[in-house]
Amino acid sequence: MSPEASSPHQSAAVQAADALGIFVRAMAGIEDATPDSASFYNRLCEAVCAVMNVDRAVLLLYDEGRRRVRPVGAHRIATDRFPAEGVGIEDAPLSRVALEEDRVVDALDIPGDHLNRPDLKQLPEGDLAYVPIAAGGTWYGIMVVERSSGEPLPAAERDALWIAGKVVAFAAEARRATRQQEQVRQLNHRLTLVRQVHEQVIQRLFGVGLVLASDAPLEGEARERARSEVEATQADLRTLLQGPRLNAAAPTSLRLGEEIERLRRAHDTVELRADLEPDLELPASLEPLAQSVLGEAVRNALKHGTPTVLQITVRRLDDAIAMTIDSDGARRGDAGHTGLGLRLAAVEALQVGGLLEFGSRGENEWRVRLLLPATDETEVHG
Repeated sequence: MSPEASSPHQSAAVQAADALGIFVRAMAGIEDATPDSASFYNRLCEAVCAVMNVDRAVLLLYDEGRRRVRPVGAHRIATDRFPAEGVGIEDAPLSRVALEEDRVVDALDIPGDHLNRPDLKQLPEGDLAYVPIAAGGTWYGIMVVERSSGEPLPAAERDALWIAGKVVAFAAEARRATRQQEQVRQLNHRLTLVRQVHEQVIQRLFGVGLVLASDAPLEGEARERARSEVEATQADLRTLLQGPRLNAAAPTSLRLGEEIERLRRAHDTVELRADLEPDLELPASLEPLAQSVLGEAVRNALKHGTPTVLQITVRRLDDAIAMTIDSDGARRGDAGHTGLGLRLAAVEALQVGGLLEFGSRGENEWRVRLLLPATDETEVHG
Protein backbone atom coordinates (compact mmCIF):
# COMPACT_ATOMS: atom_id res chain seq x y z
CA MET A 1 0.00 0.00 0.00
CA SER A 2 1.41 3.37 -0.97
CA PRO A 3 1.97 6.16 1.63
CA GLU A 4 -0.57 8.27 -0.23
CA ALA A 5 -3.24 5.59 0.10
CA SER A 6 -2.62 4.97 3.78
CA SER A 7 -2.25 8.58 4.90
CA PRO A 8 -5.97 9.31 5.43
CA HIS A 9 -6.29 6.28 7.72
CA GLN A 10 -3.09 7.19 9.53
CA SER A 11 -4.36 10.73 9.98
CA ALA A 12 -7.64 9.53 11.48
CA ALA A 13 -5.80 7.15 13.81
CA VAL A 14 -3.43 9.88 14.99
CA GLN A 15 -6.32 12.29 15.59
CA ALA A 16 -8.26 9.67 17.49
CA ALA A 17 -5.23 8.80 19.63
CA ASP A 18 -4.63 12.47 20.41
CA ALA A 19 -8.30 12.87 21.32
CA LEU A 20 -8.11 9.92 23.71
CA GLY A 21 -5.16 11.53 25.47
CA ILE A 22 -6.97 14.81 25.97
CA PHE A 23 -10.16 13.08 27.10
CA VAL A 24 -8.19 11.09 29.67
CA ARG A 25 -6.89 14.36 31.08
CA ALA A 26 -10.43 15.78 31.05
CA MET A 27 -11.71 12.69 32.86
CA ALA A 28 -9.09 13.22 35.57
CA GLY A 29 -11.23 16.05 36.96
CA ILE A 30 -14.40 14.00 37.22
CA GLU A 31 -14.33 14.03 41.04
CA ASP A 32 -13.88 17.79 41.20
CA ALA A 33 -17.39 18.68 40.01
CA THR A 34 -20.94 17.76 40.85
CA PRO A 35 -22.67 15.21 38.58
CA ASP A 36 -24.42 17.98 36.66
CA SER A 37 -21.48 20.37 36.52
CA ALA A 38 -20.99 22.08 33.16
CA SER A 39 -17.24 22.45 33.69
CA PHE A 40 -16.55 18.80 32.93
CA TYR A 41 -18.53 18.84 29.68
CA ASN A 42 -17.00 22.21 28.75
CA ARG A 43 -13.57 20.55 28.95
CA LEU A 44 -14.73 17.79 26.62
CA CYS A 45 -15.98 20.33 24.07
CA GLU A 46 -12.70 22.24 24.32
CA ALA A 47 -10.78 19.00 23.74
CA VAL A 48 -12.76 18.30 20.57
CA CYS A 49 -12.05 21.79 19.23
CA ALA A 50 -8.33 21.49 20.03
CA VAL A 51 -7.83 18.11 18.38
CA MET A 52 -10.40 17.95 15.59
CA ASN A 53 -9.68 21.29 13.96
CA VAL A 54 -13.13 22.75 14.61
CA ASP A 55 -13.87 26.24 15.87
CA ARG A 56 -16.77 25.76 18.27
CA ALA A 57 -18.73 22.91 19.84
CA VAL A 58 -21.78 22.33 22.00
CA LEU A 59 -22.69 19.06 23.71
CA LEU A 60 -26.36 18.17 24.23
CA LEU A 61 -27.24 15.08 26.26
CA TYR A 62 -30.35 13.05 25.51
CA ASP A 63 -33.13 12.51 28.05
CA GLU A 64 -34.76 9.21 27.07
CA GLY A 65 -37.89 9.74 29.14
CA ARG A 66 -38.64 13.17 27.68
CA ARG A 67 -37.02 12.58 24.25
CA ARG A 68 -35.12 15.86 24.38
CA VAL A 69 -31.51 16.90 23.98
CA ARG A 70 -30.35 19.46 26.55
CA PRO A 71 -27.14 21.55 26.41
CA VAL A 72 -24.71 20.56 29.17
CA GLY A 73 -21.42 22.02 27.94
CA ALA A 74 -19.90 24.11 25.17
CA HIS A 75 -16.77 25.79 23.88
CA ARG A 76 -17.14 29.24 22.30
CA ILE A 77 -20.92 28.80 22.09
CA ALA A 78 -23.23 30.34 24.71
CA THR A 79 -25.54 27.62 26.05
CA ASP A 80 -28.06 30.20 27.31
CA ARG A 81 -29.27 30.59 23.71
CA PHE A 82 -30.90 27.15 24.13
CA PRO A 83 -34.14 26.68 26.08
CA ALA A 84 -33.59 25.22 29.56
CA GLU A 85 -35.79 22.23 28.75
CA GLY A 86 -33.71 21.45 25.65
CA VAL A 87 -34.79 20.63 22.11
CA GLY A 88 -37.29 17.90 21.27
CA ILE A 89 -35.66 15.12 19.27
CA GLU A 90 -38.68 15.07 16.96
CA ASP A 91 -37.93 18.72 16.13
CA ALA A 92 -34.25 18.14 15.38
CA PRO A 93 -34.08 16.06 12.17
CA LEU A 94 -30.33 16.25 11.58
CA SER A 95 -29.58 15.27 15.16
CA ARG A 96 -32.03 12.40 14.89
CA VAL A 97 -30.43 11.13 11.65
CA ALA A 98 -26.98 11.21 13.30
CA LEU A 99 -28.24 9.17 16.26
CA GLU A 100 -30.41 6.71 14.35
CA GLU A 101 -27.76 5.99 11.71
CA ASP A 102 -24.80 6.40 14.11
CA ARG A 103 -22.80 8.57 11.75
CA VAL A 104 -21.48 12.12 11.52
CA VAL A 105 -23.93 14.27 9.56
CA ASP A 106 -22.45 17.26 7.76
CA ALA A 107 -25.03 19.98 7.10
CA LEU A 108 -23.21 20.81 3.86
CA ASP A 109 -24.22 17.38 2.54
CA ILE A 110 -27.92 18.28 2.83
CA PRO A 111 -29.15 19.78 -0.45
CA GLY A 112 -31.20 22.93 -0.03
CA ASP A 113 -33.32 23.26 3.09
CA HIS A 114 -35.85 20.50 2.50
CA LEU A 115 -35.53 19.23 6.08
CA ASN A 116 -36.51 22.64 7.49
CA ARG A 117 -33.66 22.33 9.96
CA PRO A 118 -35.04 23.63 13.29
CA ASP A 119 -31.95 22.32 15.11
CA LEU A 120 -30.09 25.33 13.70
CA LYS A 121 -32.30 27.99 15.32
CA GLN A 122 -30.21 28.21 18.50
CA LEU A 123 -26.87 27.64 16.74
CA PRO A 124 -24.52 30.19 15.18
CA GLU A 125 -24.22 30.57 11.45
CA GLY A 126 -21.49 28.39 9.99
CA ASP A 127 -20.64 24.96 8.64
CA LEU A 128 -22.13 22.58 11.17
CA ALA A 129 -21.64 18.85 11.70
CA TYR A 130 -23.66 16.61 14.01
CA VAL A 131 -21.64 13.99 15.90
CA PRO A 132 -23.62 11.14 17.51
CA ILE A 133 -22.83 10.49 21.16
CA ALA A 134 -23.94 6.86 21.18
CA ALA A 135 -22.54 3.47 22.09
CA GLY A 136 -23.90 -0.03 22.50
CA GLY A 137 -27.29 0.97 21.15
CA THR A 138 -27.72 3.71 23.79
CA TRP A 139 -28.25 7.33 22.79
CA TYR A 140 -26.38 9.68 25.11
CA GLY A 141 -26.74 12.84 23.05
CA ILE A 142 -25.34 14.86 20.19
CA MET A 143 -22.34 17.14 19.74
CA VAL A 144 -22.65 19.92 17.19
CA VAL A 145 -19.36 21.30 15.91
CA GLU A 146 -18.74 24.33 13.71
CA ARG A 147 -15.86 25.00 11.37
CA SER A 148 -15.11 27.73 8.84
CA SER A 149 -13.59 25.75 5.97
CA GLY A 150 -16.62 26.03 3.70
CA GLU A 151 -15.97 22.49 2.45
CA PRO A 152 -17.60 19.17 3.42
CA LEU A 153 -15.76 17.16 6.06
CA PRO A 154 -13.13 14.80 4.66
CA ALA A 155 -13.66 11.10 5.42
CA ALA A 156 -10.69 10.99 7.83
CA GLU A 157 -12.07 13.87 9.91
CA ARG A 158 -15.52 12.28 10.00
CA ASP A 159 -13.98 9.05 11.25
CA ALA A 160 -12.03 10.92 13.90
CA LEU A 161 -15.12 12.83 15.04
CA TRP A 162 -17.11 9.59 15.13
CA ILE A 163 -14.44 8.00 17.36
CA ALA A 164 -14.40 11.13 19.52
CA GLY A 165 -18.16 10.77 19.89
CA LYS A 166 -17.67 7.25 21.27
CA VAL A 167 -15.17 8.56 23.82
CA VAL A 168 -17.58 11.31 24.85
CA ALA A 169 -20.27 8.61 25.20
CA PHE A 170 -17.99 6.81 27.63
CA ALA A 171 -17.53 10.03 29.59
CA ALA A 172 -21.27 10.68 29.58
CA GLU A 173 -21.94 7.16 30.89
CA ALA A 174 -19.41 7.71 33.67
CA ARG A 175 -21.14 10.95 34.65
CA ARG A 176 -24.56 9.32 34.45
CA ALA A 177 -23.37 6.50 36.71
CA THR A 178 -22.09 9.09 39.18
CA ARG A 179 -25.44 10.88 39.09
CA GLN A 180 -27.38 7.66 39.57
CA GLN A 181 -25.19 6.69 42.52
CA GLU A 182 -25.92 10.06 44.12
CA GLN A 183 -29.64 9.63 43.50
CA VAL A 184 -29.57 6.15 44.99
CA ARG A 185 -27.67 7.49 47.99
CA GLN A 186 -30.29 10.20 48.51
CA LEU A 187 -33.11 7.70 48.10
CA ASN A 188 -31.53 5.27 50.58
CA HIS A 189 -31.12 8.12 53.06
CA ARG A 190 -34.80 8.98 52.72
CA LEU A 191 -35.86 5.35 53.06
CA THR A 192 -33.78 5.00 56.20
CA LEU A 193 -35.60 7.97 57.72
CA VAL A 194 -38.92 6.45 56.65
CA ARG A 195 -38.10 3.21 58.46
CA GLN A 196 -37.08 5.13 61.58
CA VAL A 197 -40.46 6.81 62.00
CA HIS A 198 -42.71 4.32 60.22
CA GLU A 199 -43.62 2.26 63.26
CA GLN A 200 -44.63 5.09 65.59
CA VAL A 201 -46.45 7.03 62.84
CA ILE A 202 -48.50 3.98 61.87
CA GLN A 203 -49.24 3.23 65.52
CA ARG A 204 -50.51 6.75 66.11
CA LEU A 205 -52.63 6.79 62.97
CA PHE A 206 -54.00 3.35 63.87
CA GLY A 207 -55.00 4.64 67.30
CA VAL A 208 -56.67 7.73 65.83
CA GLY A 209 -58.46 5.50 63.33
CA LEU A 210 -59.89 3.34 66.11
CA VAL A 211 -61.20 6.41 67.89
CA LEU A 212 -62.81 7.78 64.73
CA ALA A 213 -64.37 4.40 63.93
CA SER A 214 -66.01 4.19 67.34
CA ASP A 215 -69.68 5.00 67.77
CA ALA A 216 -68.87 7.04 70.86
CA PRO A 217 -68.96 10.84 70.44
CA LEU A 218 -65.56 12.45 69.95
CA GLU A 219 -65.39 15.12 72.61
CA GLY A 220 -63.59 16.18 75.71
CA GLU A 221 -60.44 14.27 76.56
CA ALA A 222 -60.79 11.85 73.61
CA ARG A 223 -61.03 14.73 71.15
CA GLU A 224 -58.00 16.45 72.65
CA ARG A 225 -55.98 13.24 72.58
CA ALA A 226 -56.85 12.61 68.93
CA ARG A 227 -55.81 16.17 68.09
CA SER A 228 -52.48 15.81 69.91
CA GLU A 229 -51.79 12.48 68.20
CA VAL A 230 -52.40 14.02 64.77
CA GLU A 231 -50.08 16.92 65.61
CA ALA A 232 -47.39 14.51 66.83
CA THR A 233 -47.72 12.51 63.62
CA GLN A 234 -47.32 15.70 61.56
CA ALA A 235 -44.19 16.56 63.55
CA ASP A 236 -42.72 13.13 62.82
CA LEU A 237 -43.40 13.54 59.12
CA ARG A 238 -41.78 16.99 59.10
CA THR A 239 -38.70 15.41 60.72
CA LEU A 240 -38.69 12.82 57.95
CA LEU A 241 -38.66 15.50 55.27
CA GLN A 242 -35.96 17.66 56.82
CA GLY A 243 -32.72 18.10 54.94
CA PRO A 244 -31.85 19.22 51.42
CA ARG A 245 -34.70 19.05 48.96
CA LEU A 246 -34.33 16.28 46.42
CA ASN A 247 -34.53 17.70 42.91
CA ALA A 248 -34.74 14.78 40.50
CA ALA A 249 -36.54 16.75 37.77
CA ALA A 250 -34.71 18.86 35.20
CA PRO A 251 -35.68 22.56 34.99
CA THR A 252 -38.16 23.56 32.30
CA SER A 253 -39.79 26.70 30.93
CA LEU A 254 -42.66 24.74 29.37
CA ARG A 255 -46.11 24.50 30.92
CA LEU A 256 -47.74 21.13 31.47
CA GLY A 257 -50.13 21.51 28.53
CA GLU A 258 -47.23 22.33 26.20
CA GLU A 259 -45.30 19.29 27.41
CA ILE A 260 -48.31 17.05 26.74
CA GLU A 261 -48.50 18.38 23.18
CA ARG A 262 -44.77 17.74 22.71
CA LEU A 263 -45.11 14.17 23.99
CA ARG A 264 -48.04 13.64 21.65
CA ARG A 265 -45.82 14.57 18.69
CA ALA A 266 -42.93 12.49 19.97
CA HIS A 267 -44.90 9.26 20.51
CA ASP A 268 -46.95 8.53 17.41
CA THR A 269 -47.44 4.84 18.25
CA VAL A 270 -49.88 5.56 21.07
CA GLU A 271 -52.81 7.95 21.44
CA LEU A 272 -52.30 10.56 24.15
CA ARG A 273 -55.62 11.94 25.33
CA ALA A 274 -55.58 15.00 27.55
CA ASP A 275 -58.41 16.20 29.78
CA LEU A 276 -57.19 19.35 31.51
CA GLU A 277 -59.42 21.52 33.64
CA PRO A 278 -59.74 24.89 31.85
CA ASP A 279 -57.60 27.77 33.19
CA LEU A 280 -55.89 25.45 35.69
CA GLU A 281 -52.15 26.03 36.06
CA LEU A 282 -49.59 24.44 38.34
CA PRO A 283 -47.25 26.68 40.33
CA ALA A 284 -44.22 27.28 38.09
CA SER A 285 -41.89 25.81 40.74
CA LEU A 286 -43.78 22.49 40.60
CA GLU A 287 -43.89 22.21 36.80
CA PRO A 288 -40.55 20.30 36.56
CA LEU A 289 -41.78 17.63 38.98
CA ALA A 290 -45.15 17.22 37.26
CA GLN A 291 -43.55 17.00 33.82
CA SER A 292 -40.90 14.57 35.06
CA VAL A 293 -43.62 12.29 36.46
CA LEU A 294 -45.56 12.56 33.21
CA GLY A 295 -42.49 11.66 31.14
CA GLU A 296 -41.63 8.70 33.39
CA ALA A 297 -45.22 7.45 33.27
CA VAL A 298 -45.27 7.57 29.47
CA ARG A 299 -41.86 5.93 29.18
CA ASN A 300 -42.75 3.13 31.62
CA ALA A 301 -46.06 2.49 29.87
CA LEU A 302 -44.31 2.07 26.52
CA LYS A 303 -41.42 0.07 27.95
CA HIS A 304 -43.47 -2.40 30.01
CA GLY A 305 -46.58 -2.71 27.87
CA THR A 306 -48.26 -2.18 24.53
CA PRO A 307 -50.71 0.62 25.28
CA THR A 308 -53.07 2.02 22.68
CA VAL A 309 -54.28 4.95 24.80
CA LEU A 310 -52.68 7.04 27.53
CA GLN A 311 -55.30 9.15 29.29
CA ILE A 312 -53.94 12.24 31.06
CA THR A 313 -56.36 13.98 33.43
CA VAL A 314 -55.62 17.13 35.45
CA ARG A 315 -58.14 18.43 37.99
CA ARG A 316 -58.28 20.75 40.99
CA LEU A 317 -59.31 19.05 44.24
CA ASP A 318 -59.93 21.73 46.89
CA ASP A 319 -56.44 23.06 47.68
CA ALA A 320 -54.62 20.41 45.62
CA ILE A 321 -54.09 19.59 41.95
CA ALA A 322 -54.34 15.98 40.77
CA MET A 323 -52.69 14.62 37.62
CA THR A 324 -53.59 11.07 36.63
CA ILE A 325 -52.07 9.03 33.80
CA ASP A 326 -54.02 5.86 32.94
CA SER A 327 -52.52 3.31 30.57
CA ASP A 328 -54.09 0.28 28.94
CA GLY A 329 -52.11 -2.61 27.53
CA ALA A 330 -49.86 -3.28 30.53
CA ARG A 331 -48.24 -6.70 30.10
CA ARG A 332 -49.05 -9.15 32.87
CA GLY A 333 -46.07 -9.45 35.19
CA ASP A 334 -44.43 -6.26 33.89
CA ALA A 335 -46.74 -3.69 35.48
CA GLY A 336 -44.89 -3.73 38.79
CA HIS A 337 -41.51 -2.95 37.23
CA THR A 338 -41.08 0.69 38.20
CA GLY A 339 -37.75 2.38 37.67
CA LEU A 340 -35.78 4.66 39.94
CA GLY A 341 -37.29 7.77 38.32
CA LEU A 342 -40.79 7.39 39.78
CA ARG A 343 -39.45 6.32 43.18
CA LEU A 344 -37.27 9.43 43.39
CA ALA A 345 -40.18 11.56 42.20
CA ALA A 346 -42.31 10.09 44.99
CA VAL A 347 -39.79 11.34 47.55
CA GLU A 348 -39.62 14.75 45.90
CA ALA A 349 -43.43 14.95 45.92
CA LEU A 350 -43.47 14.33 49.67
CA GLN A 351 -40.94 17.11 50.16
CA VAL A 352 -43.23 19.67 48.53
CA GLY A 353 -46.34 18.51 50.37
CA GLY A 354 -47.60 16.21 47.61
CA LEU A 355 -48.10 12.51 47.02
CA LEU A 356 -47.23 10.17 44.16
CA GLU A 357 -48.79 6.72 43.85
CA PHE A 358 -48.67 4.16 41.06
CA GLY A 359 -49.86 0.62 40.51
CA SER A 360 -52.19 -1.75 38.69
CA ARG A 361 -55.78 -0.73 38.13
CA GLY A 362 -57.84 -3.58 36.81
CA GLU A 363 -56.63 -6.18 34.34
CA ASN A 364 -53.80 -4.96 32.09
CA GLU A 365 -54.21 -1.37 33.29
CA TRP A 366 -51.74 0.88 35.08
CA ARG A 367 -52.25 4.20 36.82
CA VAL A 368 -49.86 6.93 37.96
CA ARG A 369 -51.43 9.62 40.15
CA LEU A 370 -49.69 12.76 41.37
CA LEU A 371 -51.20 15.09 43.97
CA LEU A 372 -49.55 18.48 44.37
CA PRO A 373 -50.46 21.54 46.43
CA ALA A 374 -52.08 24.35 44.46
CA THR A 375 -49.28 26.56 45.87
CA ASP A 376 -45.67 25.63 46.50
CA GLU A 377 -45.56 24.90 50.23
CA THR A 378 -41.77 25.11 50.29
CA GLU A 379 -42.08 28.78 49.32
CA VAL A 380 -44.82 29.45 51.85
CA HIS A 381 -43.02 27.80 54.76
CA GLY A 382 -39.50 28.79 53.69
